[in-house]
Amino acid sequence: MNSYQKAKFNSYKLIVIERNNNPEIAATILYFDKGVDNLAALLPEIESLSATQGMDLTGITEDKNELAEVVIDYLIEVSGAVHSYAELNGNKALQSLVNYKPTKVVRLDQHDLITAGDIVLKEAQKITDLSNAGISPEELNEFKDALMNLKNSTSNRREAGIDQSGSTKRIAELFSQAENIKKNTLDRLAPQFQRKAPEFYNKYKAAATVIYKRAARKTDTTTPEAKA
Repeated sequence: MNSYQKAKFNSYKLIVIERNNNPEIAATILYFDKGVDNLAALLPEIESLSATQGMDLTGITEDKNELAEVVIDYLIEVSGAVHSYAELNGNKALQSLVNYKPTKVVRLDQHDLITAGDIVLKEAQKITDLSNAGISPEELNEFKDALMNLKNSTSNRREAGIDQSGSTKRIAELFSQAENIKKNTLDRLAPQFQRKAPEFYNKYKAAATVIYKRAARKTDTTTPEAKA
């Protein structure tokens, strides 16, 4: 799992825990209760596939995966900033061009990730200043460098075998199913608890909130500051 998927996974687990802690309340809305059961049923396979994936992704593949995660993080943030800029300026065409939501980005394969990165970076570089949308020139350069490094990352036979495996694709499919359950069943029915069981409703809302924080960049140990 990438960083965003891990945050989503933790949210799903919390939803299941809160339901399990309040079974009588959840059972008052049968479809909601069944929806949580269906969500819970997906989690063991996600966890199992993630563990297998983590054991396989070593060496050069691990480096490439880290590069991809950096690009994913910046793609989400920079596209969001450009989208906000476009909205404020009434540029619907630009909004459509950079409409890369996290749930879409995390499902992109490497080729599509690079393509999306190129599009968003190109549009971001046309804007004089994105700092009001939270993106500094330094961060834009970091995005550019990460994207270039990902493009230049080498591949070997073992890496190709891992890329072709079904683990990553299956994990993405499971997350898509989980999000569909949450968005179209749980989130639709949960507002009833605001009236019937407000405390449980607040706990559900807290559990359903995805807490995602971009990981700090690794320190470059070749710099004088790092060696000091």
